[in-house]
Amino acid sequence: MSDRHWRSFFWIAAAYNMLAGLPPLLVPAQGGALFGLVDPAPVVAVLLQMVGLLVINFGLGYAMVARNLEAARYILPLGIFGKLGVVVLIGWHFAAGTLAAPALAAAFGDLLFALGFIAFLRRR
Repeated sequence: MSDRHWRSFFWIAAAYNMLAGLPPLLVPAQGGALFGLVDPAPVVAVLLQMVGLLVINFGLGYAMVARNLEAARYILPLGIFGKLGVVVLIGWHFAAGTLAAPALAAAFGDLLFALGFIAFLRRR
Protein backbone atom coordinates (compact mmCIF):
# COMPACT_ATOMS: atom_id res chain seq x y z
CA MET A 1 0.00 0.00 0.00
CA SER A 2 1.05 3.57 -0.53
CA ASP A 3 1.79 5.98 2.31
CA ARG A 4 -1.55 7.67 1.58
CA HIS A 5 -3.38 4.39 2.15
CA TRP A 6 -1.43 3.68 5.33
CA ARG A 7 -2.27 7.14 6.66
CA SER A 8 -5.96 6.45 6.04
CA PHE A 9 -5.61 3.09 7.80
CA PHE A 10 -4.09 4.76 10.87
CA TRP A 11 -6.79 7.47 10.92
CA ILE A 12 -9.37 4.67 10.93
CA ALA A 13 -7.49 2.95 13.77
CA ALA A 14 -7.49 6.23 15.71
CA ALA A 15 -11.23 6.72 15.21
CA TYR A 16 -11.92 3.08 16.14
CA ASN A 17 -10.09 3.46 19.45
CA MET A 18 -11.56 6.84 20.28
CA LEU A 19 -15.10 5.66 19.59
CA ALA A 20 -14.52 2.44 21.54
CA GLY A 21 -13.12 4.35 24.51
CA LEU A 22 -15.90 6.92 24.88
CA PRO A 23 -18.73 4.71 26.24
CA PRO A 24 -16.78 3.23 29.17
CA LEU A 25 -15.20 6.61 29.92
CA LEU A 26 -18.35 8.74 29.83
CA VAL A 27 -21.07 6.25 30.80
CA PRO A 28 -19.38 3.29 32.53
CA ALA A 29 -22.60 1.33 33.12
CA GLN A 30 -23.52 1.54 29.43
CA GLY A 31 -19.94 0.78 28.36
CA GLY A 32 -19.91 -2.23 30.65
CA ALA A 33 -23.24 -3.42 29.26
CA LEU A 34 -21.62 -3.75 25.84
CA PHE A 35 -19.46 -6.48 27.34
CA GLY A 36 -22.22 -8.15 29.33
CA LEU A 37 -21.52 -6.40 32.66
CA VAL A 38 -24.80 -5.40 34.29
CA ASP A 39 -24.94 -2.52 36.79
CA PRO A 40 -21.22 -2.35 37.59
CA ALA A 41 -20.22 -1.57 41.16
CA PRO A 42 -18.55 1.82 41.71
CA VAL A 43 -15.05 0.32 41.66
CA VAL A 44 -15.84 -1.42 38.38
CA ALA A 45 -17.16 1.86 36.99
CA VAL A 46 -13.84 3.54 37.79
CA LEU A 47 -11.93 0.71 36.13
CA LEU A 48 -14.15 0.93 33.04
CA GLN A 49 -13.48 4.67 32.87
CA MET A 50 -9.74 4.04 33.13
CA VAL A 51 -9.97 1.50 30.31
CA GLY A 52 -11.89 4.01 28.20
CA LEU A 53 -9.25 6.66 28.83
CA LEU A 54 -6.42 4.31 27.89
CA VAL A 55 -8.21 3.16 24.74
CA ILE A 56 -8.62 6.80 23.71
CA ASN A 57 -4.95 7.38 24.52
CA PHE A 58 -3.97 4.60 22.11
CA GLY A 59 -6.23 6.24 19.53
CA LEU A 60 -4.26 9.46 19.91
CA GLY A 61 -1.09 7.46 19.28
CA TYR A 62 -2.52 6.06 16.05
CA ALA A 63 -3.48 9.60 15.00
CA MET A 64 0.16 10.58 15.60
CA VAL A 65 1.24 7.74 13.30
CA ALA A 66 -1.30 8.84 10.67
CA ARG A 67 0.23 12.32 10.72
CA ASN A 68 3.84 11.09 10.76
CA LEU A 69 4.46 7.52 9.57
CA GLU A 70 7.99 7.63 11.00
CA ALA A 71 6.45 7.65 14.50
CA ALA A 72 5.13 4.14 13.83
CA ARG A 73 8.25 2.33 14.98
CA TYR A 74 7.84 3.83 18.46
CA ILE A 75 4.06 3.69 18.84
CA LEU A 76 2.88 0.59 16.97
CA PRO A 77 4.73 -2.01 19.10
CA LEU A 78 2.68 -0.75 22.07
CA GLY A 79 -0.50 -0.99 20.00
CA ILE A 80 0.33 -4.51 18.82
CA PHE A 81 0.97 -5.67 22.38
CA GLY A 82 -2.20 -4.00 23.65
CA LYS A 83 -4.46 -5.20 20.85
CA LEU A 84 -3.21 -8.79 20.93
CA GLY A 85 -3.53 -8.72 24.73
CA VAL A 86 -7.16 -7.64 24.38
CA VAL A 87 -7.78 -10.49 21.92
CA VAL A 88 -6.36 -13.04 24.37
CA LEU A 89 -8.22 -11.62 27.40
CA ILE A 90 -11.57 -11.32 25.66
CA GLY A 91 -11.21 -14.76 24.09
CA TRP A 92 -10.34 -16.27 27.46
CA HIS A 93 -13.27 -14.64 29.26
CA PHE A 94 -15.72 -15.38 26.45
CA ALA A 95 -14.69 -19.05 26.55
CA ALA A 96 -15.22 -19.00 30.34
CA GLY A 97 -18.70 -17.55 29.85
CA THR A 98 -18.00 -14.26 31.63
CA LEU A 99 -18.33 -12.01 28.55
CA ALA A 100 -21.12 -11.63 26.01
CA ALA A 101 -20.71 -12.17 22.26
CA PRO A 102 -20.45 -8.43 21.39
CA ALA A 103 -17.07 -8.45 23.13
CA LEU A 104 -15.84 -10.80 20.40
CA ALA A 105 -16.54 -8.12 17.79
CA ALA A 106 -14.24 -5.73 19.63
CA ALA A 107 -11.58 -8.43 19.87
CA PHE A 108 -11.89 -9.19 16.15
CA GLY A 109 -11.44 -5.50 15.31
CA ASP A 110 -8.37 -5.33 17.52
CA LEU A 111 -6.96 -8.46 15.87
CA LEU A 112 -7.39 -6.94 12.41
CA PHE A 113 -5.68 -3.72 13.45
CA ALA A 114 -2.82 -5.62 15.15
CA LEU A 115 -2.24 -7.57 11.93
CA GLY A 116 -2.30 -4.33 9.95
CA PHE A 117 0.20 -2.74 12.34
CA ILE A 118 2.51 -5.75 11.96
CA ALA A 119 2.20 -5.61 8.17
CA PHE A 120 3.09 -1.91 8.19
CA LEU A 121 6.16 -2.38 10.40
CA ARG A 122 7.36 -5.30 8.28
CA ARG A 123 7.24 -3.19 5.11
CA ARG A 124 9.35 -0.44 6.66
